[in-house]
Amino acid sequence: MVNLKQCKWCAFLGCRVLIILMLAGCRDPFDRKFGLSDLESPDTGVKIIAIKWAGDNKISPAVPQLVDFLQSEDESVRFYAIGALCRITGTDNGYDYKADPYSRALAVKRWREFLDSPVAEPNEFKNDEH
Repeated sequence: MVNLKQCKWCAFLGCRVLIILMLAGCRDPFDRKFGLSDLESPDTGVKIIAIKWAGDNKISPAVPQLVDFLQSEDESVRFYAIGALCRITGTDNGYDYKADPYSRALAVKRWREFLDSPVAEPNEFKNDEH
């Protein structure tokens, strides 16, 4: 009979070893400078690092793009986008990255209203595209 606890431990250890081996062959993603253009990257890993960079550095011109990411099909992109928005604006406007698409759409609508409101003044969070 297979010991379930032992299998979980082996899987956990195996994942960690695999990650370490993968990272050993890759250059450090933080070894380069990031900019707003990296938010457009088709590489999800680069996009997520750029989202995190924008939030950590409170890059307010990234806010409209981050709000767009709240509708992403990729849950990890949504997770990092709301984290960055919270760091930049100080609010999550009731958004939950794990919510169903309808609830997320309502929260994104609140975000867009927030961007258009005087609360978001000065115009640092504004984007004429929306």
